[in-house]
Amino acid sequence: LTQTNPAINTAWETASAIERDLNFALTVRDNAFGGGQVTSDVVNVRVSNAAGPFLVSSQSSVETYSAGSLQTVIWEVANTDISPINAQFVDIYLSLDGGQSFPILLAEKAANDGEHEVLLPGTASTEARFMVKGYQNIFFAVNSTDFVIEEVPFVLQFDDLAFDVCQPVDKVFPFVLETYGGFGEEVTFSANGVPPGLGVSFLPGTATANNTPVDITISNTTAVTEGFYPIQIIGTAPSYSKEVTIMLNVFDTDFPEVTLLGPADAAFDIALKPNLSWDTPAINNAYQVEIATDAGFASVIETATVIFKNYIPENLLPETTYFWRIKPVTNCGEGIFGTPFSFTTLPVNCKMKSAGDTPVSISSTGTPTVSSTIMVMDDLPIADINVMVNIEHTFLSDLIISLVSPSGTEVILTSNSCSQLENIDAIFDDAAAPFTCNGDPGIGGTVKPLGSLSSLNGESTFGEWTLLVKDTAPADGGIISDFTLEICVEGVFRPDADGDNVFDDGDDLCLGTPPNTEVDVDGCPVYRFDQENFNIVVTSESCITSNDGQIEINATSVLDYTINISGNGVDLSTGFTSFFELRNLSSGTYSACIIGNDGTIFYEEYCFDFVITEPDPLSVLLALDQTGLQATLNLKGSVLYNIELNGILTQTTQSQFTLDLKSGINALKVTGSLPCQGSFEELIVIGTEPLVYPNPFINELELYLPSVSSKVQVSVFNLLGQTLVSNTYQPEDQAISLDLAALPPGVYVLNVTGVGLNYSSKVVKR
Repeated sequence: LTQTNPAINTAWETASAIERDLNFALTVRDNAFGGGQVTSDVVNVRVSNAAGPFLVSSQSSVETYSAGSLQTVIWEVANTDISPINAQFVDIYLSLDGGQSFPILLAEKAANDGEHEVLLPGTASTEARFMVKGYQNIFFAVNSTDFVIEEVPFVLQFDDLAFDVCQPVDKVFPFVLETYGGFGEEVTFSANGVPPGLGVSFLPGTATANNTPVDITISNTTAVTEGFYPIQIIGTAPSYSKEVTIMLNVFDTDFPEVTLLGPADAAFDIALKPNLSWDTPAINNAYQVEIATDAGFASVIETATVIFKNYIPENLLPETTYFWRIKPVTNCGEGIFGTPFSFTTLPVNCKMKSAGDTPVSISSTGTPTVSSTIMVMDDLPIADINVMVNIEHTFLSDLIISLVSPSGTEVILTSNSCSQLENIDAIFDDAAAPFTCNGDPGIGGTVKPLGSLSSLNGESTFGEWTLLVKDTAPADGGIISDFTLEICVEGVFRPDADGDNVFDDGDDLCLGTPPNTEVDVDGCPVYRFDQENFNIVVTSESCITSNDGQIEINATSVLDYTINISGNGVDLSTGFTSFFELRNLSSGTYSACIIGNDGTIFYEEYCFDFVITEPDPLSVLLALDQTGLQATLNLKGSVLYNIELNGILTQTTQSQFTLDLKSGINALKVTGSLPCQGSFEELIVIGTEPLVYPNPFINELELYLPSVSSKVQVSVFNLLGQTLVSNTYQPEDQAISLDLAALPPGVYVLNVTGVGLNYSSKVVKR
């Protein structure tokens, strides 16, 4: 490996996440002059979905440990201890260089139970790592973070931490005193926690030199009963002491019969991979399992040696009676096989199920992922499954095709296979030979998938099965023409002759439904209105708050219909046969549901929402430019706008409109296409001179005084110079409103005086 922790899509290949066979070849060439030779070997690696991920979860952050101390390594077993991996044991190694190499074996053939205590060596390191590896297997895992081993004056180095003691024989086992950093004090050896009557002695009893071998003798072993005994071995020096706990496994010569637990004796309808379990009061190193087809065990069909109190057989046949028994084994001897139990396995039945949603198009645009599904209602464990696929596609290596079970297990059938070849018409079966890419179809016949369909064995059939097709490149498209499953189960399928997924043995009230007919939970046909049966016309309000919206429904088929409409204050239920209308609706959202029947056929409810709208009110925002010579209108609420400026009408459909203004008073009026939307009126004054508007006037007169903010004196004279009106005003927004209704029609003179202001104008009252 040339990379550390290589990531996905980097230069080095990562471990496969797809269940498949990987074939590796190694070739060695001897290029010696005159005698060169070549040899090679091939290794097959099976990637399984049934186990993993196998990983070390302990030592996940930086830790510091003393050399010679006991540490616990924890890992995720992840089903590696059962079929198909069956790794009962693991080896545990230590690296001192950050995982570049693992030269130190800390534990050999430790139980693969997820946790084991190891004794650290005396060598110090700042880059230590643990590796847990399957015993005589290729899979392994390394803890995620370097940890530190600190040097100590001396360690007690044991090759193992558990020792079997066979009564009545004495047991002798060694360890080595290793010293570091020039340590030269005398170390005295002793034991603590020794059961009464058991003898423990050391030879030599003390030591000073590095690498001194020491023997521990366990004597008088019959003084204790069979069992596990932790004992502390202690080395004591004037300035330092070290303690290591070892485990004595004391075995007697009595082997009580193992008690079989399950399956119960003479049980019927047992799965093809049952969990055989047992128990015993004795301690044992292992158990021998025998399975036979006769009570005398003359025809043994499967044997195994396991360390746990359970076993899952691999070779059972359907509808067969088996006998099984267990023999206890220790490192001191073995017992005898106990009384056997028997059980009879379930029958295996097979059934074809085809997708009802084909054909499914695979677009040539982009990189689509499409699927076809099969619903299976039986809830039975799978014994075997084959997949029949017919796919038309113009470039097979674009496709990744997989089967996804209801529980989410994904099995890859093909993955970017067969280059530029076209089409697949194949049966994928684990028992077949691997597919070869050739001709048209590029993959055809009965072939082995890349993944293992057997990883689905034991899962329930119940639920939705999905054929997933991922097109990883654009330009080429195709069709899923057919997707069929051959499902073999442990047990008996419930009858469903019409294939409607409602069982005939009590659930289906309408037997013999035609193929591909939609049915309800009782197996009876579901009738739905034709998509074109209803012509629906919705008319919104003609104007704001007119409440004259309406809905009209014309039905193609003449039936007894019932319609329910609710929403916005309406709650109506009524019948019709071909035409329905509802008037005087206000703006809002309504829900409608229609059912119908012809006396014998009752159609499923058809529901929809509809919206009645009303015109928006007219909205006008006026903005003057910096020169004051142009006005911009921002218009909303109508389709057509009528803009009248100083008596000139312009129509527009634009939402923004610009007007050129004149000096003086500009009268602006804007209306929409509907009178009820309202209007906008504004007087725009351009210039610095006072202005009077309207002139002539009837009763009221507006006086505009640009740039005037202080009080002014306003007087009205007749043509004889007589004062008729005289008042003082404070302009508001540079304007003054004069009520001259008391004056008779005629011609008058208006005079305005103030700070820096003296203005006169002739006005006419009509």
